[in-house]
Amino acid sequence: MAFERRFMLDLPFGICVGVSLPEDGAFELPEALHPVEAAFARALPEARRAGWVGGRTALRAALAAVGLEAPDAMLSRPRGAPVLPAGAIGSVSHKRTIAVALCARDSEPGVTIGIDVEDVRPLRVDVASRVLTPEERAVLPADGPARDAAVLLRFSAKEAIYKALDPWVHRFVAFHEASVACGSNGALTGRLALEGGEGPFSVELHQAHVAGEVGLILVAARVRAAEVVPRS
Repeated sequence: MAFERRFMLDLPFGICVGVSLPEDGAFELPEALHPVEAAFARALPEARRAGWVGGRTALRAALAAVGLEAPDAMLSRPRGAPVLPAGAIGSVSHKRTIAVALCARDSEPGVTIGIDVEDVRPLRVDVASRVLTPEERAVLPADGPARDAAVLLRFSAKEAIYKALDPWVHRFVAFHEASVACGSNGALTGRLALEGGEGPFSVELHQAHVAGEVGLILVAARVRAAEVVPRS
């Protein structure tokens, strides 16, 4: 069913909620949307509407789970991130059949979070050279499904990092400005080499495993600024 909750996870960086997206363009807007959000959604191109609505639906559920209300419309900042209520940090992501949101209380100065979701799938085009550093490519498995999954996992981790970084750097961060390693225990670690000289920042990563969700990559990131400056 469209916009039905698929899972709620208590992750190290906050509460993550996933909701189902409709299989076609015809759907009723959920009642949980703010009227201004509903009007905004109706004006969106059909190709963008379901993902945007799903993201806001998941966002409102995640905010409620951490004990925060969102009485105002949560539209988008100029660079695409959702406008969150005071006291909250969060991020959204979506793919064709699912939208997810990660939210937490803004209780620690200098901390931001990001989330990304990907479907494990065969890569029709090898994007490794575009999204991974030479060091990352050197440790990939041989060609095949395992390699595709490894590329997508690192891609997803970088997307989550970039979302967490954006409130601080306010720019597009290229794929080679972050690197992701996967330890023997499956734990992810991230390193930054920002060309703009921003920071320093520390990065934490967490890959979530969702019971019953086969073929889903879900990675959360938490970024800490060593020197706290105003963020957008």
